[in-house]
Amino acid sequence: MGKKAGRGKKAVEKRKVKRGPKQKPPEDPVLRGIIVGIAGERGYEIAKEFMGDEITDEEVAKRLDIHVNLVRKVLYYLYDNRVASYRRARDEESGWYVYYWRIEPERALEYFYNNKRLLLQKLEERLEAERGTIFFGCGNGDQKLPFELAAENDFKCPRCGGNLEPYDNSGVVAALEHKVESLRQHLVGKHA
Repeated sequence: MGKKAGRGKKAVEKRKVKRGPKQKPPEDPVLRGIIVGIAGERGYEIAKEFMGDEITDEEVAKRLDIHVNLVRKVLYYLYDNRVASYRRARDEESGWYVYYWRIEPERALEYFYNNKRLLLQKLEERLEAERGTIFFGCGNGDQKLPFELAAENDFKCPRCGGNLEPYDNSGVVAALEHKVESLRQHLVGKHA
């Protein structure tokens, strides 16, 4: 059995040699940001090896002279976040499964922009709520209350008992407007 496994590994390595030198696509700063956000800087260095070609985790571990478990950990993070995919093939000589991984830039960017759209929707809802509500606060850092709740509590803070005064949320509204506009411009400019 030991010999078969050894021959199977050699068969996998032969496939690597047949592929020739790998051409890496130019670096995309958005994709880089996605991967760094998921797996960190070291994870990005590992992920770069999988861009543009299918390759095994073991090959990358050898290239980078790191433990294969670290490579696999990064790949699992990326897979869970829809950035990486794999293809499983059975090695004919050994009978073992070999996993060929690749980074999926299109899926990663689609996932990223879908999350941006969802964030934009939530910010727009929050902005609408901030604009359409009169808030009251005690000035002691406790949560601000909408008019209805403030009136139910006789304009006394339910937490500290202080008097509730009208709360000026114009700064919150302005910050939300700025963030919403910035996200809209970003999405229109990239993937509306």
